[in-house]
Amino acid sequence: MAEDTQTQEEVETTEETTQAPTTYTQAQLDSEADKRAAKALETAKAKWQEEQAKALEDAKSEGARLAKMSADEKAQELEKQRQAALDKREAELNQRELSASTKSLLVDKGLPGELADSLVALGDADKIKAAVETLGKSIQETVNKQVEAKLQTDPPKNGASALDGADDPFNKIMAQYKK
Repeated sequence: MAEDTQTQEEVETTEETTQAPTTYTQAQLDSEADKRAAKALETAKAKWQEEQAKALEDAKSEGARLAKMSADEKAQELEKQRQAALDKREAELNQRELSASTKSLLVDKGLPGELADSLVALGDADKIKAAVETLGKSIQETVNKQVEAKLQTDPPKNGASALDGADDPFNKIMAQYKK
């Protein structure tokens, strides 16, 4: 008797799980999408406000620090900041120039330009040039070896052909003309 109720419960459970999937109307889907978009906007807005508050706090503390300095100290601090900004811009410009020259060098050597980003990480133009030359040589050697391997054929066998004698079709044709 207890077994009958267990199997009956199992049958009901499997019937419930095999029901058709729930379908939603377009309005319900739009509502869900709107809720998710609103939640994402709220999160982004809160994060932005937090960043703005932190930036404002940093600016206030920097202003307070500068206010405590003498005129000479302020001038020195501003000069340091300008120099740091200039150094940063110069480093970015050098990086772009190095990347462009590396791409040009790779194209000149017949190598893919996508390698430029990896090679720029070396940082020195001479090191990059040496790496490109080594890479070009190794690729060329590999290609040559593969071409030679593909072109290599079996050497001809010494001795008589398999079509010698009466089975040779050429000999049959020649025999007809000799008669």
